[in-house]
Amino acid sequence: MKKVFSIFLVMALMAFSSGSHEEGIFPLSELSKLDLKKAGLKIEPSEIYNEEGNSLVNALVRLGGCTGSFISEKGLIITNHHCVYGTVASLSTPENNYLENGFYADSYDKELKTSLPCKITLSFEDVSAKMLEGIDELTALEKKAKIRDNRKSILEEEQKLHPNLVIEVSEMLVGKVYTLFRYKELKDVRIVYVPPKNIGKFGGETDNWEWPRHNGDFSIVRAYENGAPYQPERHLEVSTNGTREGDFTFILGYPGRTYRNQPAEFLEYQNNYILPIIADWFDYRINAIEEFAGDDVAKKLKYSGTLASLNNVSKNFKGKMQGLRRTDVIEKTYEGQDLLKEFAEQNPVFSEYVPLFDKSEKLHKRKFELITDNLYLSQLYRTSNVFSAAFNIVEARRALQTQSKKEFLAAVEAEPEADKKKYNGLFGLKDAVSLDLELFTELIYRIAQTKLPELKQVLGPELVGRSKAEVEVYMNKLYKKSRLVDTERSKALYDRNPYRFVKAKDPIVDLLNRVQPVYLMYQMELQQINAEIDEIIPKFNDLEMARNSGEFIPDANSTLRFTYGYVKGYEPEDAKVYSPFTTISGIVEKAVGSANPDYFLQDEIIEKLKKIEPADVLKNPKNGSVVVCFLYNMDTTGGNSGSPIMDAYGRLVGVNFDRSYTATINDYAWNESYSRSIGVDIRYVLYIMKYFGEADEVLDEMGVKL
Repeated sequence: MKKVFSIFLVMALMAFSSGSHEEGIFPLSELSKLDLKKAGLKIEPSEIYNEEGNSLVNALVRLGGCTGSFISEKGLIITNHHCVYGTVASLSTPENNYLENGFYADSYDKELKTSLPCKITLSFEDVSAKMLEGIDELTALEKKAKIRDNRKSILEEEQKLHPNLVIEVSEMLVGKVYTLFRYKELKDVRIVYVPPKNIGKFGGETDNWEWPRHNGDFSIVRAYENGAPYQPERHLEVSTNGTREGDFTFILGYPGRTYRNQPAEFLEYQNNYILPIIADWFDYRINAIEEFAGDDVAKKLKYSGTLASLNNVSKNFKGKMQGLRRTDVIEKTYEGQDLLKEFAEQNPVFSEYVPLFDKSEKLHKRKFELITDNLYLSQLYRTSNVFSAAFNIVEARRALQTQSKKEFLAAVEAEPEADKKKYNGLFGLKDAVSLDLELFTELIYRIAQTKLPELKQVLGPELVGRSKAEVEVYMNKLYKKSRLVDTERSKALYDRNPYRFVKAKDPIVDLLNRVQPVYLMYQMELQQINAEIDEIIPKFNDLEMARNSGEFIPDANSTLRFTYGYVKGYEPEDAKVYSPFTTISGIVEKAVGSANPDYFLQDEIIEKLKKIEPADVLKNPKNGSVVVCFLYNMDTTGGNSGSPIMDAYGRLVGVNFDRSYTATINDYAWNESYSRSIGVDIRYVLYIMKYFGEADEVLDEMGVKL
């Protein structure tokens, strides 16, 4: 069996290929296996990626959780408006509301500094052998630990060789293939141009994950190195030609996780538990925050990034559920898994793999039993400041078990000011106590509906099975008794006597002390289950590759990838036929007379949209109107936000920002009939910058003449 495994390890390294021309989020090393010239590429594939020299990939950056691309030799980067949304909100005040009004710096000294991380992929290499060294004969958990230790050793060794680079090891195939990536990190990124919110986020949550779209979801930032604008090895040429239906296009970017090579039960786990539970909880949080913020501009700015993120995830998850309901993805995945089992049964060399199918089913069944309460418990730690504070106090008490009072105080004194705050986590809570109480109470109520006996025991009869009103009474009393809720009193006590602060009794700390051991016990069981599932997945992948003669598409994992396809409309429902382009006329149609705040535009903007006579190059030759957004059938997912959309000649023609509602299930499966991604057309980007932002200096730097 070791021989068989080694054969399939080689296959895994060699056999990344696509079953269809458009499907696939390909590692760069696989470009040579694609017939891109036949697909429509007009340049050499080596112009896209060249291991030996400069190519288009050198213009790509990973900007936080998004993608960006250099568009000038002086470090200008184009990305999505929603990728810098939270950053711009944090830089805004009621007096200088850059989020609402937009921002433009016509000189270097006016650009706004941010904390956005920016990474450039320099090189990569396979380290599978090193990562998997010494895992034979180990248990599932021991294998995970050994792989983790091997990763640590590889990173330490590589970091010594390249102290100025960021080093990461990414799992390309679970338990099989691992790649080491070397990144250059630029820590100085500044805002240059951001359109007003009602342009950059026109349509808001109403249009999010929908088509047709009419928002200018783009922003421009600049990267600096040693105080000077960064000079990239390559920057993209901006095309004003745009695209037409049927045109070949491709995307480079950093797509996040996809889950197309998981067991069939994983889709059931997502559809019945993760997606509905998190979507429902995030909706509750959204409503609570919006009610709390009301019309207070400062509060709206404070929570704008959080709300945007919560809304995005919630609608994405609902789209996934709809997609899974309306398609046969789950059914087909189970059918495929049954065929794999039959294949293993019919081939003696794989006889040892046959019992794994029943084992996978049993492991997932137990995972289903644990996951609901674990999801809510994990949200409790992430959502409630008070509960997080209690956790930090418990951790501090644990440290005191091996420290004297004098040692503890010396350690606190030596900590930076930012680290000191971790002991109560409430110094910024202030007037948000009511919001914290509401969210904490709702989570405790949901957790108290548990069927797990250990959790029932620690929560006790005062919470388990009680009505929402009864739980609210209990939690109100808890908050009134807790010193952690009083920010000023809590901070004063910590400043005066951190030892007493940590040691003092508190009812919320007592609640955490009861809940946490059970939560950790469930977490450990889930870790064991996940380790055993991860041990099975590579063997299922072996069978898949053997059955399909080596054809296998790896999951995306936030590393640099390539995908290609065509500008193309689609028919998401019976009798609904969508063309691939929207124009400015659609913006006016949505805005005029609408009571929906997501479509609000000031009268002067509407008049400007109607009256501006744009440069001819920005007009769609088919109807004479400026194209706003367009559709294409490329294989994208989260993390591709901000990815450059390039034409057959490698020129920038748009910026990817979303998928259609039906394509939210791209994380699990791609399908020609419903997988459509959405980008803002570069012609609309230039139109907004020229006629609304008057950003002529930036347009000149981009080499654009209008």
